[in-house]
Amino acid sequence: MRRRMAPRMVLVPLIVVTSETPGAGKTGVAAAIARHYAYIGRPVTIARVASPEGAGNVAEDAAYFETLAFAPGSPLGAVSASSVADPGGDAVLVVEADAATAASISGATSTVLVARNAVPSAGPAGMTPTAVVVTDVPHGKAGATVGPGGVPVIVLGEDRTLAGFSVSEAKAAINAEVLVTGDNGDPTCDHLVISPIASDAGQPYFRRFESKAVVVRFDKTDMHLAAMKAEPECLILTGGRRPSDYLFDAAAASGTPVLLSRTDTENTVIALEGMFDKTRFQGERKLDRMATLLESSALFEAIGL
Repeated sequence: MRRRMAPRMVLVPLIVVTSETPGAGKTGVAAAIARHYAYIGRPVTIARVASPEGAGNVAEDAAYFETLAFAPGSPLGAVSASSVADPGGDAVLVVEADAATAASISGATSTVLVARNAVPSAGPAGMTPTAVVVTDVPHGKAGATVGPGGVPVIVLGEDRTLAGFSVSEAKAAINAEVLVTGDNGDPTCDHLVISPIASDAGQPYFRRFESKAVVVRFDKTDMHLAAMKAEPECLILTGGRRPSDYLFDAAAASGTPVLLSRTDTENTVIALEGMFDKTRFQGERKLDRMATLLESSALFEAIGL
């Protein structure tokens, strides 16, 4: 069982990961940094610092960090900035904090600034970053390789896996009914795939996409079954009516979650497409991808541990 963090943290080195805007990707960067050091044999703790007036997704970030098996003993819930001061000991502490609170964390050995789309012209007030990670950069627009103060910039291009949505996010976006829960928790989907009209083309078409949610009308049973054989992360039915019992049997056998949208296919897809710019960082697929991208970069050389 994870312990609650004591009033003062006594762990070193201390790596602070921060951003001036929400949605830049600092949660994923923090998790990937923590995993890197854990995988090379360092004891690691990862924490989320509370934000003023509860701003941002602090609770969700902290809950995600609690699931990371490579960082046992990490705190339950968000912590105060003062609780990560005065580091000491031999563990690596990775802390995610909004810019408003990051500057008040004393004893940081490295500060990683995360931005989205473009390199910031200056760092947050009161902070000198060790490195800058820029996420979701449009292809062909790599931009600067040196950030504020001459620090190295790690550019991560637009990435389908990092932009992928979870089943729970899809459910919330369309206010869907859960027909089948599924066996794999809350997986993420890289692709939103609309079912073709012809059933004989369904399965080969679906198999072109590695990680997908398939959108299909409630009464297209043949297409439901074809989609199931292609092992989607989620099946999203449209039209608001109960499908054939054959679907329930197939979904239960395969462990595939099934959602039911109350609207037609066109409006369901429009609602789902709006998720890609605001999905949360969660799940093994996203962490694996972020870790792979950062391992091949200059980030860990800049951190210097």
